[in-house]
Amino acid sequence: MMLAWTVVTCCIPATSWADPPKATAPADEVSSLWETAVNYFKYQDFDKAVERIAALLYPVNRLDLRRELKAREYLGASYWWQGKRDAAFDEFTALLVRVPQTRLEPAQYPPKMIDDFEARRKRLIDTGVIKGDSVLIDPNPQVPNVEGAPPLGLVFFPFGVGQFANREPTKGWLMLAGQAILGGVSAGYYLHNRDLGRVGPRPLANDVTQIAIGAAFWTLAAWGIWDAYSSYRTQWPDK
Repeated sequence: MMLAWTVVTCCIPATSWADPPKATAPADEVSSLWETAVNYFKYQDFDKAVERIAALLYPVNRLDLRRELKAREYLGASYWWQGKRDAAFDEFTALLVRVPQTRLEPAQYPPKMIDDFEARRKRLIDTGVIKGDSVLIDPNPQVPNVEGAPPLGLVFFPFGVGQFANREPTKGWLMLAGQAILGGVSAGYYLHNRDLGRVGPRPLANDVTQIAIGAAFWTLAAWGIWDAYSSYRTQWPDK
């Protein structure tokens, strides 16, 4: 009997219980599943979005870092919109633990969700789970987030175009408003004087006023171009 048992056990292949099977899938399949999940989220079908996104994260994460962070954001937001706040906070916590400086876009999410997200961040900081001054991990480092200089040719346009190009919106709006007002008044005087000239002599004061306003318009336009060029040379020095 002992000999027979030995023969049977020797014929059974050994199994390692310490290494459970891992969920694997081809990269193309994962990409397809991810795109489907994102589409459900963007079309606000949160039930299907939760089902698809959770399947990519649990029980085994099959996403790279960039998509994993976005998946946890979308999954937490979907739970939040479903009214499952505890599940949402769990995903927000997982996201903040990975990248403590993550922010939700105000243009994409409601203020209340952003407030809840920030409250969760504060709680994690207060309890010492994350640090408030943690450095943001760039999940896509090969694409640097660098703001380049605008084209130099934009500074030679009037109406504040150069100021807007130089990231000076306040000056840009002032230039735009000032030149638009002067240009409109000048055009109005021109049409008024033209109509007067058709019916008889027009007052000299009208011509003087028209010329003065036109000169003021071109002076402001020229000053705006000079200011934009000077600011460009200061902000974007040649390398």
